[in-house]
Amino acid sequence: MTNVYLARHGETEYNRLNQIQGRGINASLNETGRLQAQAIADHLEPVGLDHIYSSSLNRSSETAGLIGERHGLTLKSYPDLDEMDFGVLEGRPIEEIKPELEKLRKNWRSGQVQFALEEGESPQVVLDRASACAEGLIKKRQGSNILFVLHGRLLRILLSHWLQFGLAEMHRIKHSNGALYHLQWNGQHFNSVYLHRTDHLADSQCIS
Repeated sequence: MTNVYLARHGETEYNRLNQIQGRGINASLNETGRLQAQAIADHLEPVGLDHIYSSSLNRSSETAGLIGERHGLTLKSYPDLDEMDFGVLEGRPIEEIKPELEKLRKNWRSGQVQFALEEGESPQVVLDRASACAEGLIKKRQGSNILFVLHGRLLRILLSHWLQFGLAEMHRIKHSNGALYHLQWNGQHFNSVYLHRTDHLADSQCIS
């Protein structure tokens, strides 16, 4: 059995200010984000992680790097695990782009998972690049304990696919900075142990 742990990266100033990030925004962690990374590292210490992977973006690799230091692991980062590219929406306050975000939600929930806004990626494109990378690593490391430190929309995309919800139902997957997920891979299927665990953040100043 392969234990696959996933974490959403720690908080950045874009998160704190409620601005959309995406693949084109390469923000670093703020102090809350670093505390969240340490809380993840503490929580997973009894697990005995064997491998840790992240995207190539700072907020993911910095979170994973702090965890890896605690666990004595060398981090490996992959651009194919980067967040969705939100195109013209990136860097803008959520409050200002509600109509565009609603257009995305309506298309995706109706099954139009190849739909993307200008200069952006669709859920299907993101799934194709990220699932091939992640699943290749999981199959290569069968029988081990793996951690992926990823991004909110990417987690929704991968988990809805792996748990067979389908991309049109990816909104069922909750995400927040520092949240944890645990799946098990039996060589053929993924099974959920828990999704969106945040109790490890409660005992420190990890929630802004």
